[in-house]
Amino acid sequence: MSQSASTGKTVLSQTPHLSQINVFPVKSVSGLSLSQSWVEKQGLCFDRRFMVAKKDGSMITARKYPQLVKVSATLQHNGLTLSFPGMSPLTLKYAEFSMNEADATVWSDTFSAYTTSSKADAWFSHVMDEDVRLLYTGEQSNRVRSKIQQNVSFADGYPLLVISQASLDALNERSMEQHTMDRFRTNLVVSGTEAFAEDSWKRIRIGEVEFEAIKPCARCILTTVNPETGEPHPLKEPLVTLSKFRADKSGDVFFGQNLVALNEGVIKAGDKIEVLETKSKEVYEDNGDEKLTLTCVEREDIARDFCTFWLEPTKQQSLPTYQPGQHLPLQLEINGEYVARRYTLSSSPSRPGRYAISVKRVDDGRVSNWLHDNLQVGDTLVAEKPDGSFHLGLHTDKLLLLSAGSGITPMISMLRYLADHDKVRDVVFHHQCRSQADIPYREELANLAAQYPQLKVIFVLSRPEADWDGLTGRLSESQLKYIPSLAERQVFVCGPDAFMTEAKTLLLNTGLPEANYHQEAFGPVKGNTEQATQSVTISVDGNLFQGDNQKTLLEQAEDAGLTIANSCRAGFCGACKVTLESGEVEQPDVPALLPGEKEEGKVLACCCIPKTDVEVRS
Repeated sequence: MSQSASTGKTVLSQTPHLSQINVFPVKSVSGLSLSQSWVEKQGLCFDRRFMVAKKDGSMITARKYPQLVKVSATLQHNGLTLSFPGMSPLTLKYAEFSMNEADATVWSDTFSAYTTSSKADAWFSHVMDEDVRLLYTGEQSNRVRSKIQQNVSFADGYPLLVISQASLDALNERSMEQHTMDRFRTNLVVSGTEAFAEDSWKRIRIGEVEFEAIKPCARCILTTVNPETGEPHPLKEPLVTLSKFRADKSGDVFFGQNLVALNEGVIKAGDKIEVLETKSKEVYEDNGDEKLTLTCVEREDIARDFCTFWLEPTKQQSLPTYQPGQHLPLQLEINGEYVARRYTLSSSPSRPGRYAISVKRVDDGRVSNWLHDNLQVGDTLVAEKPDGSFHLGLHTDKLLLLSAGSGITPMISMLRYLADHDKVRDVVFHHQCRSQADIPYREELANLAAQYPQLKVIFVLSRPEADWDGLTGRLSESQLKYIPSLAERQVFVCGPDAFMTEAKTLLLNTGLPEANYHQEAFGPVKGNTEQATQSVTISVDGNLFQGDNQKTLLEQAEDAGLTIANSCRAGFCGACKVTLESGEVEQPDVPALLPGEKEEGKVLACCCIPKTDVEVRS
């Protein structure tokens, strides 16, 4: 036992040891935990000895086909059995493999592998919903990586990966959610170390085997795929959190260390980790933010099934400031599971000391309904500092704040901010909801309208009662006629997706400049779903093909049989950076685009979407 000088807490002194051994029989499928394993120089026995590939031998991974992670494997003495939800299991026996030589390509390495069986090809083709084949390395892989002068299986680049449990714990302390080790597809998990101790290891011995650490492991979009459901995380976690404290200057995100085995032998779970040689740790700039612990100090019903939760800091923390319209990232524990959500702040930064989120109960709304039913005065929440690109900014004159449903929350924050600074100069506040009982902030808005003649408040109801004498129905061109000087206004829109799509079409048709239109959106770019699908011509290094304005440039190039270098597929690493020679793309702000590169015509193929005919070169 010992005492930590920094915290004063008693901590257990532990011996670093191997706590878990994982193999992934087929590249990108789920892993198996073993009590012991034979280590070969090409990797752990049974690890990534199979790969799903296209007919030309190019690798298929869960980066693009996340359903692969739902394939599970069971090892047998003469082969293996693979399972996938809704399908009959596939049993493979080594003795039945056709073993015809076939080209295989993993990134830039092309080498000879072997075919398995038509039955395996058909099974995986059904899983992938396209024509694929299952390849086998053979007992000894023919792939030799020049960087390490060793044979390697179908693994991305190196035979083995090690991560300490303490490193995962350090990530989870910063993250809005609790992540499990299976997201990171590591072969070796070690316990009894400090966080990121593995960064300082140059040579280690486990059991009978000595390993050398070659380089940190760069992480990709696959870490954001839920290992159980195959669904990508909508906010790209945990990659986003890692990028705040484990990224280098180019934007690459690192977690874990790549290893090579210097000899063959047996390792067992529980084996001691002997550190034979150390190295200097890589240095990453820490851009993370301290988590906020917030206490609910008041619940305020603002309409039917619509509640404002007022939150104040629990600890001696000062609340970060924010822009009116930004949202608050929250972490909740619901039935033992950590869930992250973002709610727009309905409070105003002009009234410091407390935050407010206004939450509407919705059908099947897991978190919103939980908050209504469970978050009481005195309860606490964990949050990060507010963020978001949808906010008032410098706009204070000639505004239209247009909302529907819970989309009113950023609008009330903006209006409160303007009123507190006596800047309500020409504002139309237009809100759509179901009935009189569903109108939020009704009394407050009436008082503000009485105080500021320059404020015009409009409520439109879809299912009004008989005594309602205001506007009714869905947003329409006739309703917009009640808004003076519409084309001159800065317009902020928030509400359900269908409402925002209709609003944008109507507003632009009235002559509103697109630069004056500002729309709230959560989550990553998923394609140009606001715009009708249209065909575009795409040229990549002189190769022409037909595409559309819905999918990313990388996806469309791959669909056309072209290769663009890539790695993370999430805008973090910059491997897919290309130059836009002509045309326009929708390019979100992502870490791998450095200051000034957009102006130089640089775009990231993994996350930019063509808006017109485009020509790019790598």
